[in-house]
Amino acid sequence: MEPMEVSITDEEYMMKKAKSFLETDCYRCRSWLLTAKSMFPSNFGIHFECYEIEKNLRCVQRAARCFSCLLEDFPNEAILWKEIENFTPILCMDTSSLSEEQTFFRKMFSALPLTIQQKLLSVCAERSEDTMEHCRLVLLLLNRFPQSSTELALKLMDTMITAEKHNQCPNVINCYRKILVCDLGPLLVSTNTLNQKNLYKMLTKTTEFYITYAMGGHSIIQNLPDTENYIKTPWEDLFASCERIGKKLSWELRSVLSQSDKRKAWKKVSSFAKKFVIASNNSELSKQLVFCGMILFVRHVFDYNKSLKIENGSEYLLVKAIKGPKVQINKPPLKQAVLSIATKLNESLIGITDESSEVLDHFKMAFNYWELLTNKEPMCTDYWKLSAQIKVDTFIGQFLNDIEFYQGKYKNLFKAVPVHESIRKSLSLVTLYYCVQEFKKCTEHIFMVVEQIENLSLYGSVSAEIANPPEDREMYFIQIAKLPVLQYCVKIMVQILYNQLSNYPSTSDILIGHLLVLSQMVWPEGKVIAEDMYNHIGKLPLFTYPQFSAYITNIDIIEHFMAMFMENDKCVLNVFPCVASSLSPRISTRGAGKGVKEEFRLALKKQVSRWSEPIDETMLLFFKNERESLMKTATLMEKSLTF
Repeated sequence: MEPMEVSITDEEYMMKKAKSFLETDCYRCRSWLLTAKSMFPSNFGIHFECYEIEKNLRCVQRAARCFSCLLEDFPNEAILWKEIENFTPILCMDTSSLSEEQTFFRKMFSALPLTIQQKLLSVCAERSEDTMEHCRLVLLLLNRFPQSSTELALKLMDTMITAEKHNQCPNVINCYRKILVCDLGPLLVSTNTLNQKNLYKMLTKTTEFYITYAMGGHSIIQNLPDTENYIKTPWEDLFASCERIGKKLSWELRSVLSQSDKRKAWKKVSSFAKKFVIASNNSELSKQLVFCGMILFVRHVFDYNKSLKIENGSEYLLVKAIKGPKVQINKPPLKQAVLSIATKLNESLIGITDESSEVLDHFKMAFNYWELLTNKEPMCTDYWKLSAQIKVDTFIGQFLNDIEFYQGKYKNLFKAVPVHESIRKSLSLVTLYYCVQEFKKCTEHIFMVVEQIENLSLYGSVSAEIANPPEDREMYFIQIAKLPVLQYCVKIMVQILYNQLSNYPSTSDILIGHLLVLSQMVWPEGKVIAEDMYNHIGKLPLFTYPQFSAYITNIDIIEHFMAMFMENDKCVLNVFPCVASSLSPRISTRGAGKGVKEEFRLALKKQVSRWSEPIDETMLLFFKNERESLMKTATLMEKSLTF
């Protein structure tokens, strides 16, 4: 029995014949397709098959013509819309990551008549249930067809702002804000779509986004392709965006944002404030000044924060300048004295312990803008309002702390000290407790610093700024490195011990000895301290300091002790345990005296041989061994100020 033949329709037969020539003869294939389309013009299957064949053959122009016919003649076919849904997301993708098929779809779309492209994008955007895809398609529509309605652009702006809120994004660094600011914003501004109210709205959103991205240390923006999920130059992009919007608002100050000379920019801003804003009390001029001024202010704070951390892993900390040693520590005032910042920064009050000028420069520039924006109306009110919107205080905490330190609001700063244990935390507490004259706690934290110093990899160098600051210096930035930090702690201990000695001249010899030891770390400025100690010793009948041999390595001090021993018969120098038994009572016979002098001379000669020992190691040993006596002196010093 012969198999039954399956009957097929004429349409199916013609399509089968066309496909049979697909791989061998594309012209005969197309001839059959053309015949089929002519005979059955209302058959969707034939028309869609024509499109599929041209797509498989990668014929961009032919596929585009077939697709256009499908959209015009069969706009409601589900299969067609499934095809559209498959390739419309490709239109929003970055071209560098497209496959061969995806590249074909991009080219085919571009080959469609412009009216079809516009209609397709518009309909696809309306049909899209995914908010991000909808936004991207509308954005693509607006980019390709700038003449699209203003309402559509404004609606997209509102959609993206609403989507950001609806999706409960944890912060402003999200995919919706990024596309709003980086893609839609420039388009809206360039096409004169936004009125003044919406321009300020976009300006605020833009400023908040870029400042948060730059100051918050963000890198990856979630839910975006790899080519779009980061901002390479946030500050430059912010300046460019604000200049575009400023131009639309006819801002005179817009050019200061891209001004490379920071001092010229500041001069122009301050001159504008004085000439126009403060004099006229004009709210629009104030907004212009506040936006430009705040952006520059935050940028300087950004640079300031960055300069506080050095490339070699170290950092700077603002600390109280320690004068002296002949500076009397008085009782703390009942009310804390505060420096006013209503006037310009007094640059002589603040210094730095090394040759770097960046930290100071950035602090001074940021301070200038801060003072301008927060102390004069009408900018002050506008600044605080904008600052709250953008949450500026979140990113300028370190600068605000240093401002309070400059103002002398030391008690407010204890809550700002880092929580985790570190040398930065300990050193911060050293300087704060010194400033509020709690010398016991100050000294306790000096010992904590000394313990942590050994973990510092950076050695640094001693600083004349620490040893002998200028007369009007009130504070300086200290590099957190071994030598400058140790030198600073030594300088504080010198002040505490020196004041205790001044208040109680009859105090035991140990104060004089300790001051001689500490003076070595701040030499040659320490020579003043040493000479004062020599005078104290010269008035004593007996000076006993057995620790002399352990800590004194400075040749000048050793030589002076030799001279005192040889020339001063009124004072017995009991500083070497090996010759102590021969010193008291004072030897009167010439022969015996000669023997004592020889023993003393040999002991000093041995001491001189240690001149090359690192002074920092000597100081660390001193703090470790003399902790009890130093703590006792600091406690007594603090108590003396409470009565």
